[in-house]
Amino acid sequence: MTLNRRKFLGTGAAAASLVGLNGLPLHAQGKTLNVTAYGGVWEQAVRDCFVAPFEAKTGAKATVSLGGPAQWLAQVEASPDNPPLDVLIMSPDLAVLAAEADLMDDFTVEKLPNLAYIPQEFTDACLGKGTYFDYGVGGITYNKDVVAEPPRSFADFVDRVAAGEFIASIPSIQYGPTTVFFLWALNNALGGDVDNTDPFFEAMAKMKDNLVYWAGPNDFFNHLASGEADLGIYFDGRTWNHVDEGVDWIDWINPEEGGAITSVAIQKPKNASDLAWDYLNEVLDADNQAKFAEILNYGVTNTQVEYSEKLAARVTPLSEANLPPYAEIARVRNDWVDRWNREIGM
Repeated sequence: MTLNRRKFLGTGAAAASLVGLNGLPLHAQGKTLNVTAYGGVWEQAVRDCFVAPFEAKTGAKATVSLGGPAQWLAQVEASPDNPPLDVLIMSPDLAVLAAEADLMDDFTVEKLPNLAYIPQEFTDACLGKGTYFDYGVGGITYNKDVVAEPPRSFADFVDRVAAGEFIASIPSIQYGPTTVFFLWALNNALGGDVDNTDPFFEAMAKMKDNLVYWAGPNDFFNHLASGEADLGIYFDGRTWNHVDEGVDWIDWINPEEGGAITSVAIQKPKNASDLAWDYLNEVLDADNQAKFAEILNYGVTNTQVEYSEKLAARVTPLSEANLPPYAEIARVRNDWVDRWNREIGM
């Protein structure tokens, strides 16, 4: 039998108020939550920053499923009445699609007390059915050994690359976030909007003879390391990760127009365990987010977070970046990709 939404949430709230003989909430006893994470350093950061405090506070266990948002959403779509995953990490565009399909639960302060410290626009961007918990900003990363005076704006970037002053490495359409952190960001900086991408494609036509393309973040670094490119469009956090690994010849600039915020959303599928709220509240906790930020070199969304001195100098303030209109972009994304394939092809 499938519980309706009102009964499901009411049952979860009632269970949360009961305590068993061992002192743990009844809803936590013998329960295992299935949460998600990207691989590599991301997985370990999720385990250390969110899973560990969740398990310590609830006595429940959390397993971590690795993969990607498209795969995780497909799993939920295949079994909405009994989702195999309790917490999803999602790209902003897929978070919107999942919300529009009514596959996700509403996020409220009543369910998630720490949501009170997350800017409302991040929850609104997920149509109220999720929120953002960390973010990076796409800007200009350059080789300091060969670029003495880097461009400080997207407009200057276009003009100087078009003039042949620099060879630029830019993301190809094969890289998922390209439509947002590059196409939308550059188009927006040059006066376009979601329904008029002419400024972007005109700029690409001007620069075409002085561009190389990367399909994955490691490709970009290799372009700069080999001398194949002098600078390019890249993320702040990934740049600082390279610096921390000893690469002292690169630096990053947030363009004067403001780079695009590329966020990671969290969502709870309908009919997933009510215990997911406890875990999600840990993900939104200021102390846990501060620890996560220190590991990943990316900004986080809880406004109560206090960054270390090193990180404070690196994290791009939200006020100096632009939040893309993800729901509007989702509507036209296929048209953008089709035009890219026809006019650029990379």
